[in-house]
Amino acid sequence: MARKKGAAKSIPLIRIANPWMIGKNVNRVVPLYALHNFAAEDFPRYKGTQAIKNLIFDAKSALADKHLTGRFTVLPDEHEDVQRCVGGVLSPDRRVFRDNKRGGAGKNGALFPVVGGLLAATGSDDGLGKRFRELLENHRTNWQERLGVLFSPSVASDPVTGFAMQLITAGSGEKEEPVPKESRKLKGLDLECARFADNLIQGVADAGRVSAIRRLAVGLYFAALMRLVAGPVEQDKGVQSLVWAYGGLPPGTPADPLVRATSKSFAHWISQSWDSHARLLYRRLRMVRVPKRVPKSDRLRRRVHYRLSQLLEGQGKQLEATAELLDPLVNGKELSEEWCREVLQAQAIGFTKTELARRVRSLGVNVGLAAPNRGLLPRLVLDTPLLDVLVKGIAGRSTMPYGDFVTCLRDRFGIVVGVGNDDAIIDYMAQFGSEGADAYDLLTRNQELLRERLLRVGLARAYSDSHTEVIGHE
Repeated sequence: MARKKGAAKSIPLIRIANPWMIGKNVNRVVPLYALHNFAAEDFPRYKGTQAIKNLIFDAKSALADKHLTGRFTVLPDEHEDVQRCVGGVLSPDRRVFRDNKRGGAGKNGALFPVVGGLLAATGSDDGLGKRFRELLENHRTNWQERLGVLFSPSVASDPVTGFAMQLITAGSGEKEEPVPKESRKLKGLDLECARFADNLIQGVADAGRVSAIRRLAVGLYFAALMRLVAGPVEQDKGVQSLVWAYGGLPPGTPADPLVRATSKSFAHWISQSWDSHARLLYRRLRMVRVPKRVPKSDRLRRRVHYRLSQLLEGQGKQLEATAELLDPLVNGKELSEEWCREVLQAQAIGFTKTELARRVRSLGVNVGLAAPNRGLLPRLVLDTPLLDVLVKGIAGRSTMPYGDFVTCLRDRFGIVVGVGNDDAIIDYMAQFGSEGADAYDLLTRNQELLRERLLRVGLARAYSDSHTEVIGHE
């Protein structure tokens, strides 16, 4: 069926199976947005934030704003220099919204949150930061205390922080007291994602805090992406979903048997996730009790509408529009796993395996987890900035033997980069071999490629030919 102009997005139906799923506009979902939504509720937003944003586009007018008047002495010919300076410091990724009165949001987005007062919730992350916030609130450590130190230093120890604190007269944005909330016990992938993020929340107030904030943004985004893809498989089958990541850089040539193996593994990973989405949708709809007096032809509609009303509570217009979109797909139908598979692939929903792969690749490219969207051999890769985040998120404040790191990366997130400490993985990964290449040889080669990269960028130290350790927070 053709979708009506302005019709509700298809994402609510998919989120019945997986609340972490991101909609089709994945190109707008970047790590910076997730970080803002994760941390914003802990810090009062500075009222002059819009004036600071305007500095990047029109310094002359912005400096006349009451929130910035008298803050700097700027000569008439220095306005462009101010714009470049503010842009470089607070918009390194060129993601700052323009004032709506001056043309609305352009190609950019939110300020880089050097200090807490610059944190502001945004609707541009499709709920990713909020989901991670809910996850961490069930992880009982002192992470909120460390988050406060990270975003609210009492004094500036570096020029970037000093400049940001000068812009917001209230200092760095004092942290509000957290409100205790009832928690649930985390397990499996949820627990591993929480532990990983916890390790990245460093209570540092020196010059290293800017790098720590950037690592946290990338780490939250990475862990949320793994939860989005592998979470449904774990909930469906009770097992970890494994995927091979190419350890070298650049990402290899199409003729390389290792590249072909990683691409086959990626396709299998996506297929497993898609299948589990369909089964979880079936199970969660089946759990809805429908009175016996309701005709069979109307039971599926009742189940779907009930789940949607839970998901879209308080969003009456979105609920109505989504129900209208789905009515032709549910009226007169009966619930079955086959129906769930068919409806996900229907034109109105468009959630095929290919579409899931597209979303994952688009998201992964933003943190160096996926090879670029173009190309016939999609696969996971580990770009150098992401490697830094992975090492520090897994090793924490200690060092770790390289073999243990490889094993932890697999056991915690399902990412296979080598044999590690358990050669049982060889039999599983053998199904992705190609052109007669031996799985063990491919795994050991991949593991060595990654080890050499870690050594080269200073994320590991070799103490002998057989012993290498990765370095966490120092």
